[in-house]
Amino acid sequence: MADNADSSGDAQVTFKVKTSSDRNHTITMPESATILELKTTLAGEDFENIPIERQRLIYSGRVMKNDDTIGSYKVKHNNTIHMVKSAASNSTQHTSTSGPTSRAVPENISAGTNPNDPLAGLTGARYAGHQINLPGMDMFGRLI
Repeated sequence: MADNADSSGDAQVTFKVKTSSDRNHTITMPESATILELKTTLAGEDFENIPIERQRLIYSGRVMKNDDTIGSYKVKHNNTIHMVKSAASNSTQHTSTSGPTSRAVPENISAGTNPNDPLAGLTGARYAGHQINLPGMDMFGRLI
């Protein structure tokens, strides 16, 4: 039994990688290869030429992690791994907005208030801590 476990670690598996641009690549790698090695292969000019840090590989609904092996995901012959290109890093945007900013919370849909909600006027933060009475029933019009 120990011999079977050793030989399965060196086994080759052939699978497809489908990109978000609908390109398909057929790749054969050992099951003991890491996901990082697969990403390195895909980063080459022969394949997608996408930097490793921007690649996300998904197999069977799970995001594949760099340190795991292909065999740990039980990739089967001719199955498909999906590759998605992540957005670029936002590190340059964070440094440009490091200055002090003072913004009031807007009272619109971007602040979470639904303009079509008739009860939105009762739950607004504008009444908090100001000793202002809440609106009465006349806010809803005549009920009868």
